[in-house]
Amino acid sequence: MLTIMRNKEIKKILSEIKDQFDCGIKGEHLFLISKNDKVYITNPELQEINTENLKINNTGSYFGKIERAGFRLSIEGSEILDNPKKNILELTDEEFQAYMAGENLMLDEKQENAYKIIKYKKHFIGCGRVSNNVLLNYIPKARRAKENN
Repeated sequence: MLTIMRNKEIKKILSEIKDQFDCGIKGEHLFLISKNDKVYITNPELQEINTENLKINNTGSYFGKIERAGFRLSIEGSEILDNPKKNILELTDEEFQAYMAGENLMLDEKQENAYKIIKYKKHFIGCGRVSNNVLLNYIPKARRAKENN
């Protein structure tokens, strides 16, 4: 069940995004959180509807998850960032294919251990975590590219 987040919680997430990626997010949103710390965003007008007697399991777009290591954006969450300026990792064609197939990537250049926005050409394709110079893949299995045989 989702609950509307308090302003203090929202400010903390937006502050983490600012610290991690040096940006904000596009538009105004209502933030909702699940019991397992998944954050969803939806139209702020939802707040005007009396949901007291409703049990809402899901609404809006999955924005990200609160993790011990910080806030991890979803694919959709990475797309609504407003001009991120740091912790962006651009993939080559070969790396993109491997990443979309669900593989973790060994990185050639030394990278700081942190969440990174993954970029391929002009598109943001999600958020991964770099740990010991390996980009950990968070693409859900259902959204991974299948190999053509």
